[in-house]
Amino acid sequence: MAFRRLLTAGLLSALLCIGGSATAWAAAAHGGPLSGAWSGSLTWQTSSGVKHERVRITINKQEMAGTWQVGAVCSGTLTLDSISDGYHHFLRHVAHGSTSICGAGNVDCLKRAGADLYDAVTAAGGGVWATTATLKPVRG
Repeated sequence: MAFRRLLTAGLLSALLCIGGSATAWAAAAHGGPLSGAWSGSLTWQTSSGVKHERVRITINKQEMAGTWQVGAVCSGTLTLDSISDGYHHFLRHVAHGSTSICGAGNVDCLKRAGADLYDAVTAAGGGVWATTATLKPVRG
C-alpha cells in the first residue's frame, strides 16, 4: 500500500512537471546546478482563499539530498527519487517534531530556471492540491 502511494505520488509529480505552463517551460529551459540554498513563496488556492507560505530548500553539492522548510513549523530532509525531462524529483521527509500537516511524502520537482529554481510540489498519495514557486538563491 505504501509503495502504491509513493508510485502514485511519483507519477503525479512527473505529470505536473511535464504538464507545466508554457512560461514555466520557457523559464526552465536554461539549466544549471541545483546545489545551494533557495528561498521563495509557495502560493496555492484553498477553499478559503489564496494561501502563501515561505519555503526554503537547500540541495547538497551532489544534488542527491537536501533539506526543506515551509513556514515556521514544517521542515525535514529531501532525498532524490528520480530525474526526468531535466527535473529532479525529491521526496520530502518530515523532521521529528514537525506538525502532521507538513506534507511527508510530497514531491518537490526542481529545475533551474535561469538564475532561479522552479519548484513544482505534488501532494503525496494523490492529494488534490499542487503548487509551484520560483525560488531565488539565498545570498550569504
